[in-house]
Amino acid sequence: MLTPQTEAFRNELIYCSSCKRSFKARIATWIDVSWTPQVKTLLLNWEFNMVICPQCGNRLYSDSPFFYEDFAEGLLVAVFPSIPKNYLSVEAHIRQEYNYYPTLEFFYDMTQLWFLIYLQEYYKTNVDPHAELNFGGGEERLRMFLRFLKKDPMMLTIRETLAKSFLGIKTNDDLQNVLWYALVKLEGMSSGLSEASAFVGSRAI
Repeated sequence: MLTPQTEAFRNELIYCSSCKRSFKARIATWIDVSWTPQVKTLLLNWEFNMVICPQCGNRLYSDSPFFYEDFAEGLLVAVFPSIPKNYLSVEAHIRQEYNYYPTLEFFYDMTQLWFLIYLQEYYKTNVDPHAELNFGGGEERLRMFLRFLKKDPMMLTIRETLAKSFLGIKTNDDLQNVLWYALVKLEGMSSGLSEASAFVGSRAI
């Protein structure tokens, strides 16, 4: 992990499971999306820290941890695609090192980061001023998002549907329906829609 900056990278040895060879690749270890918003598109498309084996052309995803910073939101997320064995001591060290961030969080599932970006982008472009948004905006909204990402059982449904969508087993319509139910649950809209979202959430338990 490198010191905070807009972008930070390191050369990492990657093992290709296809041709059984190793090669070096440039992997991002710190990214601030306030200055590099295009990274959000890479993350939404599951292309961030994706490398290509120079021997056989196989596409590989690096499971190395990285920092996702959103300076505008006062947010720093330590993302661990592969959970470290000593994750409690790692978390304690990061909290001590970066406790000046208004919001510091840890993700152990890339789906959490994917859905956080989806939510932020959605509310930038699709907010209805007449909608009943119970969680307000700014830091309050961000913390509501984080609670949902960390604790709501519906994240299981989102994870499964997202994975099947990228594998071609599910359609984009299936994914959009699940995301719509998640938005309904977050916003706490009418009782009828809330019951529908509760039903979908119960299937994820």
